[in-house]
Amino acid sequence: MAVNTEQRSIPDDITIQIFSWLPVTSLMRYRCVSKFYNTIVLEPNFVDLHSSNYCKINRGDTKLITCINGVCYSIEKHDEDGKATKFYQIENFSKLYNHINISYNYRLYFDYDNGLFCIWDMQNIAISNPSTGEVRCLPYLKCFDVSGEKFICSIGFEPEDKKYKVVLTINSQGGLSRAWVFTLGIDTSWREMIKYNEFVYDISPCSFGICISGIIYRFSQSPDFIVVFDVKSENFTSITTSIEFSNGLHESGYYEDYMLIDANGKLGILKFPPFRRTEYIHLWIFKEEWEHQLFQFPLEWKHEDIYLSTKKICKYGGEEIVFAINMTSSDVFVYFFYHVKNKSWRYLEVQEFPYWVENIFTYSETLFPLKNIGLPTII
Repeated sequence: MAVNTEQRSIPDDITIQIFSWLPVTSLMRYRCVSKFYNTIVLEPNFVDLHSSNYCKINRGDTKLITCINGVCYSIEKHDEDGKATKFYQIENFSKLYNHINISYNYRLYFDYDNGLFCIWDMQNIAISNPSTGEVRCLPYLKCFDVSGEKFICSIGFEPEDKKYKVVLTINSQGGLSRAWVFTLGIDTSWREMIKYNEFVYDISPCSFGICISGIIYRFSQSPDFIVVFDVKSENFTSITTSIEFSNGLHESGYYEDYMLIDANGKLGILKFPPFRRTEYIHLWIFKEEWEHQLFQFPLEWKHEDIYLSTKKICKYGGEEIVFAINMTSSDVFVYFFYHVKNKSWRYLEVQEFPYWVENIFTYSETLFPLKNIGLPTII
């Protein structure tokens, strides 16, 4: 039954304040209670208030997501010691193949920042908010039809203006770069920022980027530079990499064992051993100059054959890096957390996990609405 103003014993302004501290998943359920509650959740000023208040008690990216065959699962603690976990299918963030009409001839790519996901193949780009269950397709670009050109997407949140932007870049066969930007909720079409011969650094198509405090970082095709995009000013610049990293990449010639990562709010480069847990992991952190750290999985833990990839490593909260590992000798799936500042380890086990994990992500809940973005898809 709908709740009207006369029946509510709590004043509206107090209700709004209480709601601004609640998880997004709870607010989505309250929308069904009354028209008043539904209006609160959808009101733009409330979205900004919730973003400000809820992040104070929910610092960092605290939701763990595992993707298997286009279906996504939430990994959550369920016991007192926090070491054992359960997994639950996320109904409104699953089977993304159906949402963007992906062709089986193309690979599905993910990028994410501040609660929103950008999902694309070589013909479609979609934005998803798993907290609200919305999925929207962005406008089509003619460059999707150009053979020999592979585009890369990055999504970034600008905290000062509270705007999300998607940046699309193309490296053509001749090595020339182009770039477009799309501001979510404002733009109705892509805006081209860079045309041929206007940018000298090609963005590497084989590695993921990272957005930190409104700045998007991606590897360049050259190991000597990292491409930098300022979400607010929409300007491209570059950062010179460390000599150790550059020399190592020049020798190996591939990025598969390297990734960019958020390390306590600073840009980090992680180099990891794909198969052997006894080898050292390298972490370079940019603090005006590059600082180098070495760490490894605790030797007292039972050694298992493992396989690590950039898809199974991400930041967690503000100060940890999480490594997702399928134990080859059992059906146990383990998250290993490394605290960058304290240089300490902890772990979570998921018992009887029957799948081989493809991707892991962490994200923070957001109410940011997608109703004014592109074209809707059916959930």
